[in-house]
Amino acid sequence: MLVIDASALVLAVVDTTSRGAAVRQQLLSGVAAPHLVDAECGQALRGLVHRGVLPADRAATSLAAARDLVVQRYPVAPLQSRAWELRDNLSFYNATYVALAEVLDARLLTADRRLATAPGPECPIDLA
Repeated sequence: MLVIDASALVLAVVDTTSRGAAVRQQLLSGVAAPHLVDAECGQALRGLVHRGVLPADRAATSLAAARDLVVQRYPVAPLQSRAWELRDNLSFYNATYVALAEVLDARLLTADRRLATAPGPECPIDLA
C-alpha cells in the first residue's frame, strides 16, 4: 500500500506528461490517504481553475478521478497526535499524511519537495 498526498494525487489526475504517467503507474498497487485528501484536492483544483490553468469542467472530472484513485481513506483523528509532534517541520496537513504512512508502514508519495526533504518523518518519502 502506498500513501499519497494531495499534491501527488492532483499531479496524477491533471498532468498529461510522463511525470503524471509515472505517478499514475505507482498508484496501481493500491493507494491510501487520510480523509482530508479530498478537500485538499478540491482546493488545489479550485486554485488551478481560478488562475486560468485548468477549465472548470476538466477540474470537476479530475476531482472525480482523484476520488476514485484512492482505494482506502482513513480518519484524521487517530493521526493527530503524531501530526502534532511533527509541527516544527511540517504543516499539520502534511504531517497527517506522514502519520498515516508511519502507521501503515508504507511509503508516502508527494509532489511537495519541502515535505519530501523535511526532517522528522519516520517513513520513506518519494518525490513524484
